Amino acid sequence: MRGLLLPLVVLALLVPALRQTADGSSEWQQAGRYWRRAKYQRDRNAYEAKRDAEYQEARVLDIAGVRPGMTVGEVGAGNGYFTLKLARRVGPSGKVYANDIVENFLAEVRDRAKQQALSNIVTILGTEVDPRLPAGKLDMVFMVRVLHDLSRPEEVLERIAPSLKAGGKVVVFEVEGGKSCDGKNVVVQTRQRFLDIIGRSRFAVERIDTSLPNPRSLVLILAPR
Repeated sequence: MRGLLLPLVVLALLVPALRQTADGSSEWQQAGRYWRRAKYQRDRNAYEAKRDAEYQEARVLDIAGVRPGMTVGEVGAGNGYFTLKLARRVGPSGKVYANDIVENFLAEVRDRAKQQALSNIVTILGTEVDPRLPAGKLDMVFMVRVLHDLSRPEEVLERIAPSLKAGGKVVVFEVEGGKSCDGKNVVVQTRQRFLDIIGRSRFAVERIDTSLPNPRSLVLILAPR
């Protein structure tokens, strides 16, 4: 299973003609700038509006205490849904390092940032186990609906730790009750499963917040042990 897959399912729904080409890649991966297509943008905007209304994920920024001037990272940034919220919150004096393992997603992030006049986003192409975030620079690292999709989550967390400043935190947002596949079995995402993954890492859960409107939403604030 691929790591850092936050928007892949969404893109599969949004982007038409996902047929495989002779070299094994899909047509949308080869098309280039598919995110500029009018239908894609309409569908993406509708999906993101629905996500805003149902989960109000921007409030995660308040829960975590994100302030202007901070330097933050996002692992599994996908096509920029949450990255753009981070960039607006930290402002021109702050910086956002947006990571993913799919270059097309990062190209879309850069394009969206340019359209919205956001110059404080740096994109980073990582691997399934290494986000390649800069060492010792980040006040916070966000993982928004990403932890459950990682094939080797403990290794990813291990490599996130050196990117944090002293006192830095990792913020995990997940929705309980979702399902994913571990390659053999369908796995239901529960709070205990998230806690078990974190428990095997070098992080400890500092705080759990369940104040978001959707009762299945879960925000976990992690600190290095």
